[in-house]
Amino acid sequence: MSRQDLARIRRDIASEKSDVRKTALAEIKNWAPAEALPLLAENIDRKNDDVLLDISKTMLSFKDEALPYLVKALTSDNWAMRRAASLILGRLGASSLKKLMEMIPQNEEDVDYWMVQTLGNMGGEAVQYLVRVFKHSNQKIRLAAVRAAQGVKDPRMVVALLHLLEEQNWPIRKAAYDSLERIYSINQQAVVEALDSSSEEARFWIIKLLAQQANPELTSKFSKIVETGPMESKLEAIKALSMIENAEAHRILVGYLADKSWIIRKTAADAIYSQGLGASEELISAISGSNVDARYWSVKLLGQSKEPRIFEEILKCLHDPQAAVRSASCQALGALGDKRALAPLMTLLNDEAEEVRTVAILALSQIGERDESPAKSALPAHVRQENMMACVHCGKMVGRNFTFCPFCIGHLRHSCRNCGRAIDSKWKGCPDCGTPV
Repeated sequence: MSRQDLARIRRDIASEKSDVRKTALAEIKNWAPAEALPLLAENIDRKNDDVLLDISKTMLSFKDEALPYLVKALTSDNWAMRRAASLILGRLGASSLKKLMEMIPQNEEDVDYWMVQTLGNMGGEAVQYLVRVFKHSNQKIRLAAVRAAQGVKDPRMVVALLHLLEEQNWPIRKAAYDSLERIYSINQQAVVEALDSSSEEARFWIIKLLAQQANPELTSKFSKIVETGPMESKLEAIKALSMIENAEAHRILVGYLADKSWIIRKTAADAIYSQGLGASEELISAISGSNVDARYWSVKLLGQSKEPRIFEEILKCLHDPQAAVRSASCQALGALGDKRALAPLMTLLNDEAEEVRTVAILALSQIGERDESPAKSALPAHVRQENMMACVHCGKMVGRNFTFCPFCIGHLRHSCRNCGRAIDSKWKGCPDCGTPV
């Protein structure tokens, strides 16, 4: 071949014109490997994906004879060439794996890094080699190997990654979890078994994995973890139960509303809400139970359901002995927006607990805003916030125009001793005749 023809071929195989490029590559396929492969290898750093793909296919047609050239490219100073060589080697398949491993230079970290990327693309046969790199002395290469493992769809890789969840090194554990998220479903049984045999640290990650399956058969396992596990695992197990939208999981979650730990109760309440099962019989039963925490959280959740059928049940809770439950009941009635709650809520405007009085006013305003008529007309004038004042004798809220407090019968308004004009207790004198109070 003349020097001019060789220059043309070299130019054409990198051409962005598809027909020109394919014609040149078809010609190269007929060459001897020792002539074709060096020329192809020096062009694999192309930025154009179509060019790189066609050159890759041509190199792959030479099979194992392309290996030495691709391995050499892994040691190149050119990053794009190293990356391209890794991609092409990954497409050679498992049949070339043993020969490839024999050719790889030892103790060259950059080559190790790109070999990790290559092995991740080679399927099940690469498992044993990739797992070997999990113990590499270089942290960067270890992490690369763990992340590359997500490309190996082989049940054995799931087992290997599960072992890494026991590592003390947090970045390794996180990388192992990220890879397991992609492939754990191909060996879910191994993950379930690890739930019983792993350390508490590993179990935390395994719960997160299994939660995605929403498997009802795991209900009892998650429940046991909530009973006996450390707090982090407890909270993850509760979240996992929320993914299982059946009656048994819901019943268990409602039971946690009475737990002695506030964070358990709050997490369970959030989990129940996320289930979206609405006003369940378990929640309705809980609002009349003996545990104040369960009553409080169940009332809040029932209010969030906004189901009209629970109106009467919530109404009963306005008389609960605990102020927190009465406040939650006011809030729930405000969310329901039923005008029948106006009169019962008004009775709480003078509740002994300030928090209850405050929430009652807010609930009344919520219901008024939902009425078709103007908000203020939904409330009698004397219970509107702007028309109320604290009784000077007992402190309870009363109408500003009241003469006597309806709660302590204290005299709220006085008359001028000279002219009889009604005067406010805060005035210093009569505005009509000037007589001092």
